[in-house]
Amino acid sequence: MRFARDNRGMTLIELMTVVAILGVLVVILGFSFQGWLAKYKVEEETKRLYADLSDARGRAMQKKRMTFVDLAARQYRTFEDTNTAPDGNGTLETASDTRVANTTTGYDITPTLTGGVTQFAFDREGLATVTGTIRLVSTLSPDYDCITIRTTRLRIGRYDGAICQEK
Repeated sequence: MRFARDNRGMTLIELMTVVAILGVLVVILGFSFQGWLAKYKVEEETKRLYADLSDARGRAMQKKRMTFVDLAARQYRTFEDTNTAPDGNGTLETASDTRVANTTTGYDITPTLTGGVTQFAFDREGLATVTGTIRLVSTLSPDYDCITIRTTRLRIGRYDGAICQEK
């Protein structure tokens, strides 16, 4: 007995079904990718801030002079204490101290530092003059969005609604 074989290819209905399924998958993956990309941007800016703070701390130890950090709503700056050479006077003077970094972020910077300050320094030994956290505020849930500052160390972490959970 012989079986009839249909070798005419795919029907239009089958093709439209495959295209519809692929379209739905592309839309779902597109939204997922946009969310991932937004989280990545928060993490990227947090890591950049962490790197700049680490650089300021290392610069203070290397050059044996105070290095200042000035935090604003969506901007931070670091300065090297160069006023009254050779090693500065221990006071931030934005007009005369050497600016090392001036970075604008896409997210609000919320510092929770001792004394409620928005400016702090690393002394000649690289010790921070304040303790607390610096957070980049977003509605997303990135892996990294805050930095814990202790006298002798900096740690990156994730804000859980109350504190910065160091990673």
